[in-house]
Amino acid sequence: MIASALINGMIWSVLWIAYVWMLLRFFPWEMVHEYPEDIRQKTTLEDPTDEQKKNARLYGGLVSAALFLILALFPVLYCKNMPVSFLQVFFYTWIIAFTWNVVDLIVVDWLLVCTVTPDWLVLPGTEGCRGYKDYRFHFTGFLQGCIYISVTAFLMAGLAYLVLKFMIW
Repeated sequence: MIASALINGMIWSVLWIAYVWMLLRFFPWEMVHEYPEDIRQKTTLEDPTDEQKKNARLYGGLVSAALFLILALFPVLYCKNMPVSFLQVFFYTWIIAFTWNVVDLIVVDWLLVCTVTPDWLVLPGTEGCRGYKDYRFHFTGFLQGCIYISVTAFLMAGLAYLVLKFMIW
């Protein structure tokens, strides 16, 4: 069970990384709130047009919904042939979500943002800001993420369990 959840967690992590990369590439103003304070204050990003805001909401809404449905689909596929308890479905789903939280911290935040800091991650006007090397900021985000992923895993496990119980078993 754990190995399967970790594999699905890595798949879900890759999907999240692609989503975030696309946000940064096409809708960077949507990610400003994820940066440390000094970066948020110094960015010279232009304000988005109404059309850009609409496109960002559409993209964010559709992709977020797809990602969360995928999170609910993983335990359905894994547990479809073996009736299990809600707690087992939750644990499986939580491992997937927690894997993403760890990958986000270690690979995305600490390795990519803090250590490598590629140009495509640097917001206009923020070159050289200390926030890009703020490991503690990202660790705090990871701890907050533990709460968010737990709630998300609970909700998506609930959805998965309902599908399993009433449509598959």
